[in-house]
Amino acid sequence: MDREFIQILEIIVFVAAGFALPALGMIGLAWVLQKVFRYHAPNPIKNQPYECGMEPLQEARLQFDIRYYLYALLFIVFDIEIIFLIPWALATHDPDLLQNFGSMLAPIEITIFLGILAVGLAYAWKKGALKWE
Repeated sequence: MDREFIQILEIIVFVAAGFALPALGMIGLAWVLQKVFRYHAPNPIKNQPYECGMEPLQEARLQFDIRYYLYALLFIVFDIEIIFLIPWALATHDPDLLQNFGSMLAPIEITIFLGILAVGLAYAWKKGALKWE
């Protein structure tokens, strides 16, 4: 192996250890403190979900409708679209960028990006993902 690769590998290992060891140390410290100082006396009343002093009406774990997750996923996809559009618009406003790459590159790349999103929206619409019944 060449010397430069070994140096890069050492840096990667050092950075990974720098992130992992403090996190693992804090998790370990929290676990040890919890084992040392805890008061553990479980009973059926303590293990019930809290309902403002009332008896629980139903099981605490409910299964949510999949449409909530699907709507959230579609919202995230189209919300992130805006996050990509704003920097694109600001970057294409730069005259130096247009001189270097030509004036037609920016409209072509955004047309491709919006086309991919439009295909995704059409697919979700065709599958009925946007219907709420």
